[in-house]
Amino acid sequence: MSKNIFKESFMKIFEGIGLIFRIIISLFAFILMVPFSYIVPKKKNLIIFIGNLKSNFYGNVKYFYLYVNRYHHKDCEFYFLAEDRNTFDELKMYGLPVIFFPSFKSIFTLYRTKIVIIDNNRWVTKLRFYFLFTSHKVQLWHGVGFKRIDHDLIDHRTKRDFLRYCINTLKGRFPKYDLFISTSEFYSKNVFSKAFNYSNMVELGYSRNGIFFQEPDKLSLINTDVENYNKIADLKDQGYKIILYAPTFRDLGGDALTENILDIKRLTDFAYKNKLHFVFKFHPAPQYRFNLEQLKEVTLYDNSKDVYPLLPKVDLMITDYSSIYTDYLLLDRPVIFFPYDYEYYVQQNREIQFDYDWITPGPKCYTQDDLEKEILQILIKNEDGYIQ
Repeated sequence: MSKNIFKESFMKIFEGIGLIFRIIISLFAFILMVPFSYIVPKKKNLIIFIGNLKSNFYGNVKYFYLYVNRYHHKDCEFYFLAEDRNTFDELKMYGLPVIFFPSFKSIFTLYRTKIVIIDNNRWVTKLRFYFLFTSHKVQLWHGVGFKRIDHDLIDHRTKRDFLRYCINTLKGRFPKYDLFISTSEFYSKNVFSKAFNYSNMVELGYSRNGIFFQEPDKLSLINTDVENYNKIADLKDQGYKIILYAPTFRDLGGDALTENILDIKRLTDFAYKNKLHFVFKFHPAPQYRFNLEQLKEVTLYDNSKDVYPLLPKVDLMITDYSSIYTDYLLLDRPVIFFPYDYEYYVQQNREIQFDYDWITPGPKCYTQDDLEKEILQILIKNEDGYIQ
């Protein structure tokens, strides 16, 4: 008992020291870096695009960047900020404007940036918040789901933890956006207005959804899983029904395969009998270790790659708590929801803001039996109870 008390006390002291250290670092960053943001003159029409995670090239930032490159490249100077060397090399190969970060050139460019365009909250990390302190900020965000997000999530979890709130503020966790792009009046009012600080919000939709209504060109296919994209296109032409399984990640880890919720051998037999092909596309955040290469009826799509060019070739989507279904609904195709761990997820991972059954327009399945039954009902019998 005494050992446990000592261990807990030590951990609390260690955590407290860590919090104080982070406050000191953030204060120094404010004192040393932010003044240069006021001193260094901004360059007119200089725009920086920053992607999610390690500035990967996908999402709304990718497609808005390509739009600017196609139609407005003479009106402004713009760059994609790449943290990954492969992304940098690939964009460079296609003649697209890109800067590698971190580098002296990238830091100077950030200080001179007039407008920064992002679709995530990780752009503030690695001191970029301080470099871009006085730049105009345009937030495209990366999804309209039903989970608590950003400011709303942090407030809800740490509203009594003033010290953590101070740290988050100093680190730039609550920036004020000059312009925030929403998708609808409903999401503006019920989600984004509670989650972000902003001066202006407009409802324009998401740039990544434009790929649904045009044939992808070579630039749109940058950072996609091109090999598997072509494979799925061929299977589609051969008459296979394509099913995309695209779950979100769990903060505490876990997925339907490693937890044996889905029997993959049984699923492949089911697919073979009904001329179906499953595409597994997991969230880009975690590192998955699956070996599905020997399964003819299943394709494991690279989870670090852009999946949006593939969605028009998908006949049915299966997801759980991911906002990807709101994009897919623009194609007017069926969605099955597979929240096999619903109670655990909302209690231990993420809280949701709306009634799950109300916000998700599709059948709910909690077992593989239910899942296979609904797939047959929708794709083989052509009976979808959620068609309007």
